Amino acid sequence: MNMKADVKLEANANNECSLYIYGSIGGFFGDNSAQSIRRKLNGVEAEKIHVHINSGGGSAFDGIAISNFLKNHKAEIIVHVDGWAASAASIIAMAGDKIIMPSNTMMMIHRASTIAIGNAGDFEKVASDLKKIDSAVTATYENRFVGERDELVKLLEDETFLTADEALAFGLADEVGEEIEIKDPDDIEDEEEEPENYKDSLVAKYTAQAQKKPENQQQEPEPTPDEDDSQLKDNAKIFEDFLNALKK
Repeated sequence: MNMKADVKLEANANNECSLYIYGSIGGFFGDNSAQSIRRKLNGVEAEKIHVHINSGGGSAFDGIAISNFLKNHKAEIIVHVDGWAASAASIIAMAGDKIIMPSNTMMMIHRASTIAIGNAGDFEKVASDLKKIDSAVTATYENRFVGERDELVKLLEDETFLTADEALAFGLADEVGEEIEIKDPDDIEDEEEEPENYKDSLVAKYTAQAQKKPENQQQEPEPTPDEDDSQLKDNAKIFEDFLNALKK
């Protein structure tokens, strides 16, 4: 699973804004935690929030919390799956009043999973906890899923990847949009990396200035050999006149 995370909020025209959730979900993985999303949207008075998702998932609890926070926001939530919305990211997608998936995007749903160590009792407790998480996750999808609960449970057990058309058929998407370019999460870059110290910042500054130098800006042409000879003769004549004036 990609570990690089990126969350960004941009203001748009017409009292709308866009929230980009790219990369893994959860505070352990990066900035895409429920707390971070809440801070980003705190005080936002937009009538519409366009939530763009390109994520392989992460923490189920953060996904559920983000989804619930978006559902409770007074703005209309329009979800755009830019690449894929898998696992916890698909839970976030369920918060949309409208979910748009371009034809070349994917959604993945599955049961909760984890890594554990310990004795038999520890594993029994983990199994019990995972079943409870499964119930919460299933309820999130069930609000939209058009089929029977046992059918949804089977899809979750099979770790199902859904195309845009398949998600639409199941009620997990509302619209299949035009195809867009899918970017690998590793290629997502919000801003250029900040220099680590003052020296590096100066190097970056003046390197950028050098690169912006106009192409038509030319250096002064160097004098030709003939011009050099002429200048030397003129200087010699001035010096000779100076010496003659001293002799008088």
